[in-house]
Amino acid sequence: MSHAVSHRDLTAAKSWATAAEETNHGSALVAYQTALKFLDQHVTLLSSSSRHFNVVRIATASLVVDAFSCGVRYGALTTAVELVEQGRAVFWTHLARLSSPFDELSLPGDTGAALEKEFKQLSLSLHAAFDQSTEDQFPQIRQLTMQWNDIVSRIRMLPDLSRFLLPPLFSDLQKAAQEGPVIIVNASQYSCDALIVLSDQNPIHISIDITRTEVSELSSEFQSVTEQFGCSDYQNKLVGILRKLWNDIVDPVVQALKVSNVHPGSRIWWCPTAEFTLLPLHAAGPYERERDNLSQIYISSYTPTLATLVRARQRVSQYSSTQYFVAIGQGNPDRGKELRCVAPELAAIAQRLVPIVSSFTSLRDSLATSSFTMRDGPLMIKDIIRSNWQNPEFAFLSACHTTVGDEKCPDESIHLAAAMQFSGFRSVIGSMWSVDDEVAQQVVSTFYDKLVDDSGRLDSTRAAVALHKAVKKLRRNNVPLEQQIVFVHIGV
Repeated sequence: MSHAVSHRDLTAAKSWATAAEETNHGSALVAYQTALKFLDQHVTLLSSSSRHFNVVRIATASLVVDAFSCGVRYGALTTAVELVEQGRAVFWTHLARLSSPFDELSLPGDTGAALEKEFKQLSLSLHAAFDQSTEDQFPQIRQLTMQWNDIVSRIRMLPDLSRFLLPPLFSDLQKAAQEGPVIIVNASQYSCDALIVLSDQNPIHISIDITRTEVSELSSEFQSVTEQFGCSDYQNKLVGILRKLWNDIVDPVVQALKVSNVHPGSRIWWCPTAEFTLLPLHAAGPYERERDNLSQIYISSYTPTLATLVRARQRVSQYSSTQYFVAIGQGNPDRGKELRCVAPELAAIAQRLVPIVSSFTSLRDSLATSSFTMRDGPLMIKDIIRSNWQNPEFAFLSACHTTVGDEKCPDESIHLAAAMQFSGFRSVIGSMWSVDDEVAQQVVSTFYDKLVDDSGRLDSTRAAVALHKAVKKLRRNNVPLEQQIVFVHIGV
C-alpha cells in the first residue's frame, strides 16, 4: 500500500465516521475501527523524525477519543478500550513494532528460523531507513514496508502467532489490572467518560458531567497557575482546580471503586486521554477538614497505555546478586539558578544505597537543558529509546517537567519519563512542573528508605508506595501544596 493511498483511505474513513456521527448512523463504530486500522498502516510508512509527529498530530486529531466515546455510547466497552489503545501513543507503538518483537519471536524449525532471520533483517533495514529518511528515500521505505508486511503475514500463519504485532485484544489488555484497577479517563466532543478496567470482569462505565471544552479550559487554567507558583493567591486557584477535578471526575470514580470492593489504601492506575493528560488527577480532592482527598484514599500511579503497563509487568525482574545504581546530579545548570541541594541530595542517596548495591556511581555538575545533558553531550529522547539497557528497573527523574509532553498532541505522551519507560524501565518517577530544590532533597531522603525491601534490596515495585509515604511526610512538614503533588509515578 503506497503512502498516498493509505493517507486517502485514512481521510475517507475519518470523513465516514464524522458523517455517521452527524446523522446518528449505525455504522459509526465500524467507521472508527476502519479509520484506526488505516492509521496503523499509515504510520508504518513514516519516519520517526519530527515530520512523523506532525503527521500523527493531524491524523489523530480527536479521532481516538471520539472512537472511544462511540464505543461507550454503543455499549461496546471492551471495544472502546481496544480502540483507544490502538490509536494512542502511536509514536511509541511504531517504535516498539521495530524493536520489541525480537523478544517474542523465536520460531522453531528451518522455515521458522528463515522467517525469523528475514523479519529481523527487514526490521533493522526499516529502522535504519527511518532514521536517515529523506523524501528521496520514500520509495525505498515503501518497498521495505511491503516486504516487511509480507513477512509479517507469513509469520501470522504459524501456530500461536496469528496476532503477531496486531493491536492487542481486551483479554490481553485486561492483564494491566492484575495488581489494581486502571481508570481510563476520556474527553471527546461527544461525551466525557471514565472506564474502570478490572482484572476479573468487564469494564465499569462512569459518565463524567463535563464537556471537552470545559476540560480544555480547565487544562489551560491549570497550566497558567503552574506558571504562578510562588506568587500570591496562586494556592487558592490551585485548590479550586483540584476541587473541580474531584467533584466532576475523580469522586464519581472513587465511589465506583468502593462499590467494586477496591479497598482504601489500594493502588490504582490512571490512564488519561486528551487534555486530561495535562491535569493532576492524582491530587484531586475536596480539600476540606474532615474529608479525605484522593491521596488519602488510594495510591495513584499513571500509565500512558494499558499495553505499556502489561509489558512492564511481563518484564519480571531478573534476580541477580548484582545491582547497579547511577545517580546523576546537575547543580550548575547552563541556564537558571544554582541548585544548592543537588550535592546533599546525591550524598543522601549514596549514604542509603552504597551499603546495599554492588556498584554506585555518582555524577555531578553536568550542564542541564530540556534534555538530559551529560558531560559528553546531551542525552536526547531518541538516544534513550535506542539504548540497549540491561534489565533496567527504576528511574527517578528528580528534575523539572519530566512527565510533560506536547500540549498540542497530549495523547502521544512524548516526554523524558515515557522514553525511560519505553526503553524498558519498569517503574519511573517524574515531575509535572518545576520542582523546588530543597523539596526534592526531602523527598529523595525519605523515598529510598522505603524502596528497599525486607531482604535489603532495591525493589522497583515499591516505588509508588515509597513516593506516597515520602509525600505524606512533606504534608506534615507544611511544604507548599504544589510541591507536595509535583511528583508522579508511572509503571508497575
